[in-house]
Amino acid sequence: MGWNSYNYYSCSPSESIMKSNALGLVALGMDKLGYKYVTTDCGWNADYRDASTGQLVWNPSAFPSGGKSLGDYIHGLGLKFGVYSGGGYYQCGSTNEPASLNHETLDANSFASWGADSLKYDNCYSVSNTTMVDYTSPGATSPTRYQTMASAIAAVSRDMVFQICQWGVGTDIGTWASQIADSWRISNDIQDNWASIWRITNEVAPYYKHTTVGAYPDMDMLIVGLKVLSLEEEQFHFGMWAINKSPLIAGCPMNTSLTPSESLAILANTEVIALNQDPLGEQAQLVRRYSEEQWDIWVGNLSGSRMVVGLANWKNSANSVSVDLAKVLGISSATARDVWAATGLGSISGTYSATLAGHQLKLVVLSNTVKASSSATLKSTGVYYAATNATLSGAAVKTACGAGQCLPVGSKVSYIGQGAAAAAVTLGDVKTTTGGTKVLGVDFINYDVALASAWSGGTNTRNMTISVNGGTPKYWAFPISGGDWFETGRLQVEVAGFKAGSANTVAFGAYTDGTYAPDLVGFEVFE
Repeated sequence: MGWNSYNYYSCSPSESIMKSNALGLVALGMDKLGYKYVTTDCGWNADYRDASTGQLVWNPSAFPSGGKSLGDYIHGLGLKFGVYSGGGYYQCGSTNEPASLNHETLDANSFASWGADSLKYDNCYSVSNTTMVDYTSPGATSPTRYQTMASAIAAVSRDMVFQICQWGVGTDIGTWASQIADSWRISNDIQDNWASIWRITNEVAPYYKHTTVGAYPDMDMLIVGLKVLSLEEEQFHFGMWAINKSPLIAGCPMNTSLTPSESLAILANTEVIALNQDPLGEQAQLVRRYSEEQWDIWVGNLSGSRMVVGLANWKNSANSVSVDLAKVLGISSATARDVWAATGLGSISGTYSATLAGHQLKLVVLSNTVKASSSATLKSTGVYYAATNATLSGAAVKTACGAGQCLPVGSKVSYIGQGAAAAAVTLGDVKTTTGGTKVLGVDFINYDVALASAWSGGTNTRNMTISVNGGTPKYWAFPISGGDWFETGRLQVEVAGFKAGSANTVAFGAYTDGTYAPDLVGFEVFE
């Protein structure tokens, strides 16, 4: 937790800006809530290295006292000093300010000598001193630059938090980054709009597989207080970051004349902060999505045998939602607390219902949970329906995968599209004991990561329709599934139209937006 200069001051920080905001953290009491790391982002250094030592140099006009003095000031306030560099030739936002590529050992020692407690390590000019952003070159997608700096930091005599900022570029990020960094960026930069919240939330979904104490997915710095979201949206943003264990790095000025007091109160909500800082360190998971109805259920384990349930309304207007405690959470009853309302809800059982305002995230903490009886919970019918056993039409193709890929069956169906090559994946003889609505556990693969498209409406989702027994197709927005195009994710969805017996037909297709559906591995039915 902490504060970073970029979201408000961009690449134009200064000594006075850093000192006034550090002082503001203390004056507002934010430091006592956990906001300790004060980081000077891009723009702090001069456009040259020291001629005699080769060290990075603080811009003398913006930081006349230098880095050691700034670090001492921040430490004097009881805070932590964060520094910034990058694994490329130049720093982000510049054309000539040197970064740390090929100078890792020297720079790590410089950071330590200034008293740095953390390093944010960015990704510009990764393979060229003329191209600031590269998403595809082998050198840009490789973890090598970050591993080199991690080793350099580990070798110095000062402990530093290492925050990788590679924007979600490359593959298998959670696997390698969680081994060398305290946090790693899972997405391209957040933008000053609500659409960014949707985009980044869809990209963080699979990282629960790698999140643990000391290794956290970074959903980017907070835009709470920048006056670009409604207060409801700011609560949603802050809460979603919190339950997914993202670092909580404020970016608004720590000044009540510049930042609304209501936004500062959101950042200071101790109950939401406690969810983020829970010692168990487990990320929430997306356990149910209702795309046409525009809401999600997110669930995360907390210490003390508690759990947090996030009911996320993506709709612009109010939405009525309900959760069957036994079928979704596996419990029959619990003591509930509405976190944002700071209100105890007493004992709940059966089905919990609520009406959510537009763009509201309701956070409910459950304690004293009672496990549901076996007869009340959902159970698989025991049959797995592999997509490669389906009847295919259009451009859809079967793909065999390597060992440990496309689990659980090692194969998938790709190119499920619309248009002239409209495809369908149809499985018959799907058995259910009763008719009506069933829960499908759909195993899918989506690694259509929004990098360049992050600025122009990229969502990190692929839409897929499901139709039962020839009924009207209904669509779901599938998030990123894992670290590449061969790592499976699972989304549970509720689908109507089943008949008792084994004569059911389930057809998967692409949505009518002209894009491809995710690759399909298969599914099982729960009832």
